[in-house]
Amino acid sequence: MKADDIKLVGVMGGGVMGGGIAQTFAASGFRTIIRDLNDDLIEKTRASMVEGRFGLKGSVDRGKMSQADYDATIARFSFTKDVADLRDCDLIVEAVPENLELKKSVFSELDNLVKKEAVFATNTSGFAISDLNKAVSRRDRFIGFHWFSPAYIMKIIEVISAPETSDETRDLMVELTRRFGKT
Repeated sequence: MKADDIKLVGVMGGGVMGGGIAQTFAASGFRTIIRDLNDDLIEKTRASMVEGRFGLKGSVDRGKMSQADYDATIARFSFTKDVADLRDCDLIVEAVPENLELKKSVFSELDNLVKKEAVFATNTSGFAISDLNKAVSRRDRFIGFHWFSPAYIMKIIEVISAPETSDETRDLMVELTRRFGKT
């Protein structure tokens, strides 16, 4: 799989990191679905992505993004509470709180729902990828994709393979990192 093969990205968790990651994907041309638990969390993420300190409106105001790019970016992201809405995603990026059992539970649920060729990426900063990938059957398409805060601004992303991660998956994530203008 190449970056051009990715048409739909799902982001699990719309907090500070998940919102910034989703914002980056949407601004880079990817249709992006942000999944969170309730309407209050979804509205908080939407407001942060659009109006927050590092939000899209600020990018327009500072001349870093045109109004046309802003409109196109806004049109590319959507929100959901229903995890089933992620079933057709080509890439899932997990950004839920740093709790090992929670992360494993999220991936286990997704593994049975999301199409089999999809890649799973975790934004963890504290857990071994080889501990998390035990929750899924697609260990060759499971990778660490650790962003730094604020995700939309910071230029660095760690791409972390487990022994089971395929070279194709690693190369895909490195290609995406470069597409975002990050290192």
